[in-house]
Amino acid sequence: MKKPFYIILAFLLPLCNVANLHAQDQTFSPIEYPDTVILYSPALPVIFDGKHLNLTNPLMPEFPMIKPLFPPLKIAKHRLFADANNRYAIIRCAYDSLIKNSLHQVKYTTADVKGHAESLKEMGSNIFQNLFSVDNDLYADKMNRPERFQPKRRYWIYNGNHTIQLSQNYISQNWYKGGVRNLNLLNRHDVSFNYKKDKFQINNIAEWRVNIYTNPNDTFRIYRIAEDLVRTYSDFGIQAFQNWFYSANIEIKTQLFNNFVENSKKMIMSALSPVYINIGILGMRYQIAKLYPKVKGKKLNLNADISPLSIKYIAVVNKNENIDPTAFGIDAGKWSLTSFGSTVNARLVFYFNRYVNVSSRFSYFTNYKNVTVESENALIMPINRYFSTNFYLYLRYDDNKNLAKDPTFGYFQINELLSFGFNYHW
Repeated sequence: MKKPFYIILAFLLPLCNVANLHAQDQTFSPIEYPDTVILYSPALPVIFDGKHLNLTNPLMPEFPMIKPLFPPLKIAKHRLFADANNRYAIIRCAYDSLIKNSLHQVKYTTADVKGHAESLKEMGSNIFQNLFSVDNDLYADKMNRPERFQPKRRYWIYNGNHTIQLSQNYISQNWYKGGVRNLNLLNRHDVSFNYKKDKFQINNIAEWRVNIYTNPNDTFRIYRIAEDLVRTYSDFGIQAFQNWFYSANIEIKTQLFNNFVENSKKMIMSALSPVYINIGILGMRYQIAKLYPKVKGKKLNLNADISPLSIKYIAVVNKNENIDPTAFGIDAGKWSLTSFGSTVNARLVFYFNRYVNVSSRFSYFTNYKNVTVESENALIMPINRYFSTNFYLYLRYDDNKNLAKDPTFGYFQINELLSFGFNYHW
């Protein structure tokens, strides 16, 4: 029956003005209990169990003492343990101040806490006995170990580049230097799919280019096509040694749209008219890929296919009387031509940094009577991820006997373009 009395007494202390009762006695030393708080922290609420009080006051009876909540630490007073002593002193001081001056903040008793406080186990005198013990459960089979991630090898690598650029020029009819207004649209898409496994590799390139511009001087149509090209190039190689491969290649190129002579209904070319097919039967391929670690994104890719034995086939599928097959090297009265000779195809891509790059394609074919050489060069200078300025230069040499020699350029043909617009690479 003593417990209810102690509980009532503890909660009546604030009403009796505990501070005044002990103003003359500064030896106030309440006894803490093992289950008073869960952790040694003044931030947790104090729990009073109502078992014992020792307020050392003549108005209060003496009660038996039990083991205190904060027993004196048996730590040598050495500077090595200074932090532990200071931490203990702060916790002890905070708890004593709370009980002495703010007993009304005690909000809970053991009746409000369900269950029993877990008793603290005393640590043995030899604290090093388990310091080097082996935990056998660490290697137990029942433990769930993370599975090792094994990334799959990628044999197919693909990327692409897409460009849509527009230029516009307006000139009034009374412009003092003359000239005509025009609108120029450049559309170019390049996609590559490459496969490599062990010593075998396949490289595929597909591209489509079309350049359309308005021509007010043409009385038959409002636009003209400056360039129209659909091209695929594939090579197959087996590594011979280091950077050299035994290879074979095939190239197919044509156009999609009809193109006419200015102010005339005479058709120059149309879809599959002409179509070029060049097959390198057996040859060698030289290929290098070089990185420059000192400059981020700087790299060089170069490959060259040399085919001493090649077949070149030219055909005009649309047998329109307006199309002249002799303009493509086909003999008069025929619609196709097959030639045997040698071919060299090379491609260079050089990145000055992560963004600016220059690409070049070189093609050479000879049937030992005539020579056809093409050199395409493009400089891409991005402004941001989606816009860039491009400089494009296409040089061609063709000494076909059916082509008239130009008085200025001879057998050379030039196509140059500087443009700005949308550009996306992936």
